[in-house]
Amino acid sequence: MKTLLDTLKRDFTLPKDPKVLNRNILDTIKTIEYSLIYIGLGLVKIKTDKLFIKLGYKNMSAYVRYLTEITGKDRSSVYKWLQIGEIYTKYREELTEAGFNSKDGSTKLPYLERALKIKPEKEVYENIVKMSQREFSNYARGIMVIEDELNGKTKENVIETEDESGHIFTYRGIKSAKVYFGQKNDVYERLIFGAQLAYNSLDMGTFVIAAHLKTKREYKKFEDIVKEAREKMRQEIKEKRSRKRPSIT
Repeated sequence: MKTLLDTLKRDFTLPKDPKVLNRNILDTIKTIEYSLIYIGLGLVKIKTDKLFIKLGYKNMSAYVRYLTEITGKDRSSVYKWLQIGEIYTKYREELTEAGFNSKDGSTKLPYLERALKIKPEKEVYENIVKMSQREFSNYARGIMVIEDELNGKTKENVIETEDESGHIFTYRGIKSAKVYFGQKNDVYERLIFGAQLAYNSLDMGTFVIAAHLKTKREYKKFEDIVKEAREKMRQEIKEKRSRKRPSIT
């Protein structure tokens, strides 16, 4: 039986002209991006129309398991493709209006809803088109990356995926938290937001504190106090640092 490796060895040769090779690489990358959209939309259709039943599987999870066995891909990759399809389906009109298409990077789509929660809508759609995947993922998480300081070694520590039962947070390659479906929408959204805030803080080396407040009035009062205290603290730290600096004579 002729394998793909055999085909590459016997029938496939790379062009010697670097410009042709470069063009082929770019064309292939664009094809991959388009394929991810196609795969995602296909998975969405199989899930929403319950076509997995006609294919002989009890549920979507069983179908995903079958795909992982056939392709060798892990479950998180398949659910990432599904997420790409779901986000593209949900925001297709807005994305099209903004000029987004598959060549802009379908891998940016999983970060779209996260960005929309914390950034102006018009700005988000402009950035999903012009930013790279890494830039947009950091933008969506509220992280300002200074390339020179990081020496180009920016690493995506937090990956969000979904399976049939909930929203999964993977931190530095380890599945570390899961928010289950089936809860009230406002509870679910608060839990997701809280987890995102915590992981953002880990990435940036900052701190998050939790305070139990009973009413919106308490929350407003607490917010005002925190803002004032934070600014006072930062000013004190700044003044303390300036006093430690040696004078230049």
